[in-house]
Amino acid sequence: MTTGGLLFARTIMIPGVNRRIHPRKVLRGPAKIVLPGQAPRDGRTWDVGIDGMSVISSKPIPPGTRCEVCFDVPYRGASAQVTAMVKVLYCSYCGPDGFKVGTAFGDLDPSSRDVLKEFTQ
Repeated sequence: MTTGGLLFARTIMIPGVNRRIHPRKVLRGPAKIVLPGQAPRDGRTWDVGIDGMSVISSKPIPPGTRCEVCFDVPYRGASAQVTAMVKVLYCSYCGPDGFKVGTAFGDLDPSSRDVLKEFTQ
């Protein structure tokens, strides 16, 4: 669209390409993944945003699964532990490290939301 010789571009969200509303930030560290009725499993964080995160798991977790993820986030010169209920959106094999599991957060408690908001800015 042009107006008076200036070019204006519209931002259009293209379905299927990247549906994230909030940006993600790289976060690589240990995580505990707790699936209903199973013992906690070790995982590793991959990235995190205010709306969700990706983790690496040695075993696949089916999309639609609701579980809990516990991880540390750098916060004001120290670290803060975040425990979040998540819903698995996708799970894809990523090589010998296991499976990349993309999740969306459920209701985050206010302190966890503040920690993630500050970390991702």
